[in-house]
Amino acid sequence: MGSTAHVEEGKKELAKEVHRHAHLGVHLLYSNERGVVVRKGVESSLVEVKEKQDNDPILLELKAKINP
Repeated sequence: MGSTAHVEEGKKELAKEVHRHAHLGVHLLYSNERGVVVRKGVESSLVEVKEKQDNDPILLELKAKINP
């Protein structure tokens, strides 16, 4: 985690918690209409990669060599 030197003294623990959650892939988004929204972004990226893996010609070639 980065330095919290720039954060006000009373808010340092909150800043550390936000950084910890961000490291785990949890994002806090603020919307005027809905307030604070919590989103875990790691899952969607992984699903996208798994969906596209069968379209990658290099990966398909490697798979063919391993499982003839």
